[in-house]
Amino acid sequence: MARTLRIVNVFFAALFVAMAVVSLAFVSAGRDGFTGAPGTDAALRWILLFALLAVLAFVNLRRAGVEPARGLVILNFAAAAPLLLGAALADGIRFLCGAAALPFALTALLLIVAGRPRESA
Repeated sequence: MARTLRIVNVFFAALFVAMAVVSLAFVSAGRDGFTGAPGTDAALRWILLFALLAVLAFVNLRRAGVEPARGLVILNFAAAAPLLLGAALADGIRFLCGAAALPFALTALLLIVAGRPRESA
């Protein structure tokens, strides 16, 4: 399961970097005077959001066997909670929010499970 989670985090880190680059293209298009761009401030906020999510996805690629850090669980939960809320309540970006929450919700869940002591039978 840990290997699958690493693959998911690598995929989403690359996806978030690509989405930040696309947002950068919207900033560039807005400067060139193309119409239809929502404004540079909205695109800059999307770039910042996608960059932060990509950094967190890269941080999740820790070495196997490392003791799970409580701060990492909190960061993943803090990233997943608003994205899941957006998936439930937002009209235009439900799929984006739901898909973006996947690696952070899974990582938080697996870190919590890995941090619990196991009982010997």
